[in-house]
Amino acid sequence: MNKLFKRISAVGIAGMLAASAAVTAFATDRLSSDKIILDYENTNFTLYNAAGERLLFCTSGSSGTSMSVLGVDGSSSYVYTSDLVVNQENLTVTGHGTLKGIDYERVYTLRANSVTGDKDTLEVKIIATNNTEEAHEVGSRIFFDTMVEDNDKAPFRIAGVGAVTTRMQFEGANIPVSFQAFDSLENPKLVGTGSFATGSAAPDIVQFDNYWNASGSTLIPSVSVGVDLGDSSVSSIWQYSTLNPGESRVYRAFYGLGSIDVSKDSDLVLGATKIDGNFTVNEEGTGYNPVRLTSYINNSGLVDLTNAEMSLTLPEGVTVEGDSKVTFDKLAVRTEKQNTWTLNAAPSPVERTVEVTINAKSTETGEVTPVVYSYVIPAIQGATEPTTEEPTTVEPTTVVETTVAQPDTQAATSATKDEATKDTATKSEASNGTVKTGETIPAFAILATLIAGIGVVYVLRRRAK
Repeated sequence: MNKLFKRISAVGIAGMLAASAAVTAFATDRLSSDKIILDYENTNFTLYNAAGERLLFCTSGSSGTSMSVLGVDGSSSYVYTSDLVVNQENLTVTGHGTLKGIDYERVYTLRANSVTGDKDTLEVKIIATNNTEEAHEVGSRIFFDTMVEDNDKAPFRIAGVGAVTTRMQFEGANIPVSFQAFDSLENPKLVGTGSFATGSAAPDIVQFDNYWNASGSTLIPSVSVGVDLGDSSVSSIWQYSTLNPGESRVYRAFYGLGSIDVSKDSDLVLGATKIDGNFTVNEEGTGYNPVRLTSYINNSGLVDLTNAEMSLTLPEGVTVEGDSKVTFDKLAVRTEKQNTWTLNAAPSPVERTVEVTINAKSTETGEVTPVVYSYVIPAIQGATEPTTEEPTTVEPTTVVETTVAQPDTQAATSATKDEATKDTATKSEASNGTVKTGETIPAFAILATLIAGIGVVYVLRRRAK
């Protein structure tokens, strides 16, 4: 029934905003690259891969439930834009609006991701400008209603945390660099990946929450940390802060296709994902920005595994922050361990391509097929050839266990909200390979639905939590 409730909810929200827009009709349109498809309206949006498989929730009419919120002086509202301008060449959709004297611009852009260079990532950007003569307190929230393939209860893997199926909140320096959303943790066929703005533009809070708790126009929902996710979602939140006359502030978040490389030739499953692409020269021109990757091991068998480990084999001139190996005395059945590695490279006078190998083994399975990633290290003029340091012995790192749900449990709790037929021939299998992710409605017509159904929507949504 949740799929019906969510469809009614989407119509109800659209109706309320249509009423406030008077004679403005909703514009449902599409923007696409060769990797992803963005359907958008005046308030909301949804996202698919090129085969039409969902990365965010959508109803049968292509309406989405992912939205943005703007708050001004303690009062928050959905971001509504009525003058959408599409630039197909730059793969951008732009609209404008005003809330309590604050002018805002909402920009959707299909961008290349930093790992593959493919245009398979959606950037949602809100630019708030104070054109008044007084200071205002302004905040924002960018909300993704995650739905991977037909799983509206899409679980996550969070960099530096691991597999996540419960509600979580991160603040300040604890906010992760990225996350992945899956149709299934144990046998993924489609992967969504998201990341957060960094530096001065970074959000204050990130919430992995239930849709029904997070879908309103409240700027900062209250999260019941540790409770089962259920209908999953992700919010990037910027708290109220002073925006002086003439000042502008940018809020942005990213979500699109992802990939995960999986080696599953035994009961010990090894998976890995690049968070960053190749090494890049730092601003000073003296070295390189670090790159990060995440790997995990999972016991898919029927007995516990002992002396399980993940390790890196590094080329000359590349080092890892911390240990190059993590070990676990016991890896219980259906248990997963994850580690995020940060790599640095010594300056090189010539451009070179290196390989980093992620290894895994246990006493019972022996070594599994490794995952190998290539990185380009650009040349830095005046640098000397890197040298290999003598290895040092360090104590292995212990990682806390994460228990992953049984496959049949995931299937039993997954909710499907759209009966549209899906082309399964385009799905990638996650066995020893890479799983890659990558009508205009008049406003007055919606008002009749709003008047008749808005009371019912409220009751149904409360029951559906």
